[in-house]
Amino acid sequence: MSDYKVEGNILFVNRQRVSFQYKIDNVKLCMGLYIVLLDIPMGVTFLNNIYAVDENGKIVWQIQDPREVYLINGHIEYVGTRITDDDKIVATNFSGIAYTVDPSNGKIIDKGFTK
Repeated sequence: MSDYKVEGNILFVNRQRVSFQYKIDNVKLCMGLYIVLLDIPMGVTFLNNIYAVDENGKIVWQIQDPREVYLINGHIEYVGTRITDDDKIVATNFSGIAYTVDPSNGKIIDKGFTK
């Protein structure tokens, strides 16, 4: 399952090449998926920069836009991810808002704060 490699903006999964628009910051494994956080350059607006890739190298989801779930005016890109003991993804943005994400579909299921 953990046969992957990162080269800049390219993720290689079981010899399949998955290209992203921006450099890959990190990859975490969760429930058979590779959770990819993109590193968005300063001055670029690119929201919802977390993806899930399956073992065949197919992008299966991009994280849900939190503005679809919560009444918020702005949204900034994510800067960190972690996997919880019960296999949920926690995605943290630059403002310290942590969204809990369902790994099966990328939908946001909860919100909290880290700061």
